[in-house]
Order: sequence, then C-alpha cells, then structure tokens
Amino acid sequence: MVFLILITAACTSGFALYYFLIPGVSDGRISQIVIGVGSSVGQSAKREPRDSKRLLRLYSFIKGKNKESSEKIITLLLRAGVRGPNAVEAFRVSRLVFSLGCGSVSLFFLVLSEKELAIFLQTAIILVAGVVGFFIPMVLMINKAQKRREEIKAGLPDMLDLMVICLQGGLGLEPSLTRVSNEIRHSHRVLSEELMALNVELSYLGDRFRAYQNLQERVDLPEVRSLVSMMYQSERLGTPLGVAFNTLAAETRTERMSFVEKKAGALSSKLTVPMIVFFVPAMFVVIMGPPILQLLGR
Repeated sequence: MVFLILITAACTSGFALYYFLIPGVSDGRISQIVIGVGSSVGQSAKREPRDSKRLLRLYSFIKGKNKESSEKIITLLLRAGVRGPNAVEAFRVSRLVFSLGCGSVSLFFLVLSEKELAIFLQTAIILVAGVVGFFIPMVLMINKAQKRREEIKAGLPDMLDLMVICLQGGLGLEPSLTRVSNEIRHSHRVLSEELMALNVELSYLGDRFRAYQNLQERVDLPEVRSLVSMMYQSERLGTPLGVAFNTLAAETRTERMSFVEKKAGALSSKLTVPMIVFFVPAMFVVIMGPPILQLLGR
C-alpha cells in the first residue's frame, strides 16, 4: 500500500508540475536556465548545443499547446458566465482539486476494502478516478454554458420587442440597451447581464465591431450572430435599427412557435411507451380483476 501511495503522489506531482509550473515560466527564464547549466558544465555544453535547442523547442511546443488550451478555457468560462481576473487560475485549481479529491476517495475506499487487489489494478483505479475528477469541472462548465444559451434564447423575442419600442421611440442604441437590460433584469437575468456587458464594451472600446464580436463569442447562438451582423451592417450602411430589430423579432417568434409546435407534435409518440408500461396494466387489473375474483370464489 505504501508503494501505491508513492506512485500516486509521483503521478500527481508530475501532473501538477506540467499543468501549473510549465505555463508560468517565461522563455527568458528557460534560456537563463539553459545558459546557466551550460556555463556550469563548461566545454561539455559547447559540444552539445543541440540539447539546449531541443529543450527550448520542447518548451515552445508545450507552451503553445497550453496557450491554445487556455484560450479555449477562457471562451468556455465566458460562455458559462464565470468572469474575473483569476477565473482561469481558479478553474485550473478546481480541476486539480477534483482530481486529487477523486483519487484520494478511491484510495480511501481501497484501504478500507477487504478484498485484496493487485497493485497494478489498485493504481489503475486511482489514476482513472483522478482523470474522471479532472474532467468534472469541464463538464460542469459545459452544462452551465448550455443552460445560459437556453435562457438567452428564451428571452430573445421579448428583448427584441422592447428594443423595437425603444428605438422607434427615439432612443439610441446604448440608451436602449441600458433601458431594456434594466427592464428584463428580473425576468431574463442572463440576457440582461449580456446586454449590460455589450453596453459597457460599446462605451469603452474604440472598435464597436469588436464589442459585437465579443457578444457573439460569449453567447454562441445563431440568433445572436444574426443580431450582431444586423447591428454592424446597420451602423456601417446607415439603415434604421428599428426596422431591422422588428424583422428579427418576428423571425425569432416564428421560430420559437415552430419549435413549440414540433415539441407538441412529438409529445404523443413520447407518451406511448409510458402509457403501455404504466396505464395499460392498471386498466387491465381494474377491468379483469373482479371477474377473476368471482371465478376464484366459486
């Protein structure tokens, strides 16, 4: 069992070193380390400069991979509504904590278990539990992002109708966004947060199209992509926003009604199996029960 704990600790330490320390070291620091090692060994480093280049090339590959992974994590966290300067670091820590927690729980149950398993099998169980725990925060964030998309999609028609009223009443885009976000703050909280974020970015960013792109990346809905494209083209070509919002609101409501009709049409086929399994046996007992009891009584 001590050997098993040592193997688990070594694997966890190696994973933590790769996941946390390697992305935080700079290229200059790696170069200093390589140069320092070369100067300490003297002529042997001069005879083997390829090792330093290989180390730098390996580090560049690892850093590029982690940078791409960090960008995906940032996008996922934004879509899940998790924001802040330390959101990525907190997410990385949560993945490590879940991994260590699941591995520790599996080790605890293996210690308490009365069955004697092979060391290889016990190690495999702990490692699999650690890997499962490592992916639990990712699954939770994906589910949260999906729920946010559904909430935003449900509130889009109401938001578009309110935007049409504000724009046709003479308000500009930014005041309309502020007014609508305050109006739907209680009924559609997630959509209100996104509108407020868009309004802030339109006010402080120099490039308005970049603010529209940020909204599209955060929400990732076809309706929002159409909305972003419509607002950008309206500002670039000078077309009235009220007419464009009105058309998009009508299309969104028509799509939602068709979706509801489709769900209602599929309801009868979904109820067939539960009715056969639960309703028909009960009806058979109610209808055939009394005659069977009378026959048995005779």
